[in-house]
Amino acid sequence: MTANLSYLSCPNMEEVRYKSIVDILHERVNAFPNKEICVQRFQGGGRESLTYRELLERSTYIAKYLVCKGIKAGDSVAIIGPNSIEWIVAEFAIFLSGAVAVHIYKTSESFSETLKLLKKTKCDAVLIDPESDKIYISDMESYLSDDESRQQDTLLTVLLQTSKLTTLKSIDEVVLTPEEETVSLPRLQPESCALIFVTSGSTGNPKSVEMTHLAIVNAPYTSFIGAGSDCPCHTVYNDRPFCWLGGSPLFSILNGNKRVFVDTAIGMRKENILSIWEIITTERCESAGFLPYAIVDILENLDSILQFDYKLYSITTGGQYIDRKLTGIIGKCTEKMFMAYGSTEIGFAAVIELSRDMEEGHIGSLFPGYEVKITGDKTQCLIHGELGEILIRSPFMLRRYRDAPELNTASFNNGWFRTGDVGIITTESKLFVKGKSNDVIKRGGLKVLSSVVESVISKLPGVREVVVMAVPDTRLLEEVCACYALKDEPDITDVDLDKKCEAVLGDNVLGNKPSYFLRFDSFPKLTNGKTDKVQLKRQVLDRLNLT
Repeated sequence: MTANLSYLSCPNMEEVRYKSIVDILHERVNAFPNKEICVQRFQGGGRESLTYRELLERSTYIAKYLVCKGIKAGDSVAIIGPNSIEWIVAEFAIFLSGAVAVHIYKTSESFSETLKLLKKTKCDAVLIDPESDKIYISDMESYLSDDESRQQDTLLTVLLQTSKLTTLKSIDEVVLTPEEETVSLPRLQPESCALIFVTSGSTGNPKSVEMTHLAIVNAPYTSFIGAGSDCPCHTVYNDRPFCWLGGSPLFSILNGNKRVFVDTAIGMRKENILSIWEIITTERCESAGFLPYAIVDILENLDSILQFDYKLYSITTGGQYIDRKLTGIIGKCTEKMFMAYGSTEIGFAAVIELSRDMEEGHIGSLFPGYEVKITGDKTQCLIHGELGEILIRSPFMLRRYRDAPELNTASFNNGWFRTGDVGIITTESKLFVKGKSNDVIKRGGLKVLSSVVESVISKLPGVREVVVMAVPDTRLLEEVCACYALKDEPDITDVDLDKKCEAVLGDNVLGNKPSYFLRFDSFPKLTNGKTDKVQLKRQVLDRLNLT
């Protein structure tokens, strides 16, 4: 019976490196001091780069400034701003000072919203690039100059970029005295917390995910993510936000891969995909990390991209549902295409090479050191083929959620992390992700997976985007609502979608067809490009007159 249990593992045969991120940086500098490791490209053709030696020298200087200003080992220092060379220098300065780097994604909201996150994560300092947001800068200056604020807490604030809109000092304007230049930096313990990822809050509740130096340095996916492929020496293009796990420059720097990037705001605009491909061609990148929306942009501009006569070795994607149509780029502008499965909390647990006959939902092979099991409502391990929650265990995942005992209790079960994903392990030992546990809509006595319904509707002609969610129902407790946006075909109606869905999903009694179809011109978005499902849910309930 044990052999039939839904459990998978991949042993880790590598020796654990008992070192910190700073230790690995020193090793890289000693071995390759003049290697260009980071390249920032700008609209209009500008370019700025950083070698290992420059990274160590510049970050050490800022680290000494932080220490002289009172930052101690274990203190929390936030880093906020778009992708830039200065962001990278600042993060390594935080590590060198012995502090914990707190990654916060700057939203378009007021400085008061940022301040709430800074207080929640108990930050003693912030290294920030407010860009050209005059209101944000004004609010920040008002807070920092207010006598009452200074008495309540002292928030050391340094800009990542020099700005004419404020008198606040930037990291390029920091000047040390001769005595300050001789200050000693602390020796880091590998088990200590290195950084905190503050999740995006797409569900309305940002969480603080703690990762240790040991977990980052020894992560088995470092080589793959750093290179963006299964070839460890590649130059990789990746414009995801640095404050995301999948966008963090740490993995390329620790692994020795040149990382080419732009500001995420540039990469997110669909009209820039040809400019991005020109950068990839000019920098001779062999691999690239793209979110699914960018692959859609590539497909829509494939003829123009092929005019560059430059083919990547591989493109790696993930983070959202992947269907077969995205594999249309394989063999044309890239030889291979991979999908990585993971999250901020678990890191990257598995990867699969995609093909045109891919099995949708199959996430491939586990990285070494990861274990997976499928559990039921009472956390018992299910047998092969039964749908349940995916639990993962690994020494390379989060240590805990910071200052969230109730969340930690709910998220961990005897060392296993509850991912919130639902899936199955087949008799062939293949792991399939079917959706999120909160995507399981319990309509009466039947369970409807919103991801399955979304997959069907997204493939219908004319549909640009779809989100399926649960809405309250007095009789069945939950009903299924499909929110959709169209491309350029306004003649499609709710009745058309209803009929087409019923042909594939069955009815809305014993089948999976939605009972409600709501058309939107577009969905509300967070600043990171993801759909704001909290705001969307409010709009849906309002339109349906539900509470």
